[in-house]
Order: sequence, then C-alpha cells, then structure tokens
Amino acid sequence: MSNPLDAIASWATGPAVERLPQEAVALVKRAFLDTIAVTLLGSRLDAPRIVAGLELERGGKAQASLAGMGHRADVIAAALINGTSAHAELFDDNNAPMIAHPSAPLVSALLPLAQARDSSGQDLLQAYAVGFEIGVKLGRMLNPRLYEQGWHATRVLGVLGTTAACCRLIRLDAKRTGAALGIATSMASGVRQNFGTMTMALHVGLTARDAVHAAMLAERGFGADPAALHGKYGFFSVFANQNPRLLPLGEPFELLASGIIFKPWPSGAPTHAAVDAALALRKRIGGDLSRIRRVTCLVHPWNAMTLREEEPRDPLQGKVSLRYCVAAALRDGELSYRHFSAESIADAGLAALRRLIDVRTAQDLPDNNEFPAEVRVELADGEVLAERREVPPGGSSRPLTQDEVLAKLRSCAAVALDPAATERIIEKVQRLEGLQEIESLCADLEGRR
Repeated sequence: MSNPLDAIASWATGPAVERLPQEAVALVKRAFLDTIAVTLLGSRLDAPRIVAGLELERGGKAQASLAGMGHRADVIAAALINGTSAHAELFDDNNAPMIAHPSAPLVSALLPLAQARDSSGQDLLQAYAVGFEIGVKLGRMLNPRLYEQGWHATRVLGVLGTTAACCRLIRLDAKRTGAALGIATSMASGVRQNFGTMTMALHVGLTARDAVHAAMLAERGFGADPAALHGKYGFFSVFANQNPRLLPLGEPFELLASGIIFKPWPSGAPTHAAVDAALALRKRIGGDLSRIRRVTCLVHPWNAMTLREEEPRDPLQGKVSLRYCVAAALRDGELSYRHFSAESIADAGLAALRRLIDVRTAQDLPDNNEFPAEVRVELADGEVLAERREVPPGGSSRPLTQDEVLAKLRSCAAVALDPAATERIIEKVQRLEGLQEIESLCADLEGRR
C-alpha cells in the first residue's frame, strides 16, 4: 500500500483548504465561537486551574493568552491549559464518525500558536479545516474498533488531526509535516476509564499541547519512522488492530459530509437525546413529579458503553450519568452548568428521583452514531407516557442556530469576561477570514486578572 502518512502530509500542505465552500467557512467560525464559550466556562473549574498553577510556577515566556484566567504562558503551556478548560465542562462539540470532540483540541492548540506566530485569521481557518478533515477521516477508518477497545478518540485521533493543523499553521512542508505526524503517533494515548474525572479534561489539554510540541519539533528537524501509521507496530495496528486504506481526503470535506454537533447542555453527548425526551415528558405531566411511579430510559448500546452506571459522587461523574441528567431535567425543566455542583449532586430530591429511573439498552433504536433514546414515564394511575428521540438537539437534523450558539457564548463568557469583551470576540470571529492578526482576539479572551 502507499504510505498513508505521506499522503496525509501532502494533502495537509496542499491547496485543497484554500477553496473551502462558504458553508464550511461558516461552520468553522461557529466552531471557534462555541469552543471559546466552553473554554471560558471551563476555565473557572478546578482541573484547568490546577494545571495552570503548575505551569505558571514553572515559568516561561508570556507568549499566549490563557482564556478566562487573566494570564499568559508559553505557547505549549497555553495549549495544555486552554485545552483542559475546553473539555472541563464536557460542553464542547462532537463529530459522529470520529466519536470525538474535534474542536476543543484544534482551537486550543491553534489560537496560542497563531498568537505566538503572528498568523492571520485566514491561516486559522485553513489550519482548522485541515485538522478536522484528517481527524474525522481517521475516525471513519478506525472506529468503532478503536473506541470499543477503550481509547478516548478525542485524544488518540485528535492528536494526529491537531498536529497536522499546527503544521499547516506554521507552514511546514510535506516532509516535516510527515515527521510531525510520526512524532504524534507516539504521543497518542488516553483511556475511557478516566471518563467522569479531571483526567478526561486533561486528555484534551494533552492533545493540544502534544500537537503544538510535535509540530515545533519537526520544524527543527526532529524525525520519526515513515511507517509510523501503517507499519507492523504502527498506529493503525496498535490502536485498532487493523490496517485500512486511507480514505480520500476532502472528497467531500467532512465539515459538510458529517458536520459538527454543538451541544445545548454541558453533559456527555449520550445523555442528550434522553434529556430532551425528559424535558418533553415534564411538560406533559405539568411538572408534577408526585405523579411519577417509575421512569425507564431505553438507550442504544453505544450509550451504555460510554456512560457510567454507578451513583455519581461528584459533579464530573454527574455529567456522564444518564440517571442524574434525566432526573435534573425532569425536576427542573432544564440542564445547565449550575446542576453540576457538589450541592446539586448531594440534593436529596434529585437522589430520590434517580432511584425511580431504570436504564436499559434497546436494539430497535437506530445505529446512527447520535446516541438515540426513548424515555417512558409510568404514572401513579398506571398511564405510561413515552418520548422517543432518534436525534438530539444539536444533532445532524436538529442543528443549533447561529443565534443559539451566540447565546451560549454570551452565557458562558459571563463567568470570566466583561460583556464588551465578549461582543468584540464575536465580531472578530465572524470576520475571521479578514483578520490580519490574532493578538487582539486572544487578549480579549484573557478576561479579568
């Protein structure tokens, strides 16, 4: 077979992304707005603050902005810290074939690198498109086996796509881009056992950091094995026990073919269809929880594979607990970041409602990679009400609107930024392809010291 690493490097450095359809450009801008939103919201949490504290103690050049933290760090540390913030709330976007969160590592690596290298907004757009395309195509090739084996695809696949994006941004040639990708294959890691912990967010930080690091090493002449992807002990064999043919890149662009799922709620994607169904059922019973005898959540086997079954002990576990998310939606008619606090997890009313909820797998739900679900509520008088959601809000046929993404940004940014700074960020991202420098955008992201 031809060398897939060489083919990827050649495509990543070629002209394909210079002719992005306008629909794809608009989607990339939306991805930046959404990722900035969740990074700012996540920046106040313990996990990124611990990471930032350690990195700032180590010192280094103040090259790049730390979103929502009022500080700067060297470019590699900034990618690590911002990436951890971006995934800390589990509010960042998804892609179905990749079974991953594509934008959090891409944006977290590219913004500080662009700031340090005086890149333009057009450079950012093209680099993001390169990284997204490669990460998703690799997902189509290697999933579901890679995911089923317990790897966190955001980390394992994301480090390759994000490395390619960083190489594009700093204008490496195909040879050095190939070397960077080879380096990145030995940086790939991250197991799903750590879902629902601080380490899950750290996976994204490490992905962004490693991608920047790999690109900068290759820039200086650091090398790797040309067969790092397809060799006997290469990436494909080790992570997915297979050696597939490389799918055509950019034919069509995955930005249009599979798109991006933007989240309306800060919880694991496998909870969203069930949460939407629970909100509809709450309306049908008029919010009277005393009428509920039993709740049954029917989910696709993929939901059960990703979520955690044990009773959540802290807010991070609550984000990947279907029972907790459904209980909160049934009781309060919403699911916001405020539900993921120690007080809410310990709330006796929510705990009592969780005990009424049973989660079962169902084989008749579509295998559409969008975590479909059906929720049934049995009432005290014996009546059973049901709501089925094959696609959740934000999914392929129910995308969030531009106004909804902007509302999400304004809400999330309020924890760290003044409203004027938020509006400046929106204005700059919306004209990203014409932005000559990234410094002012990143400076606005820093927030109050």
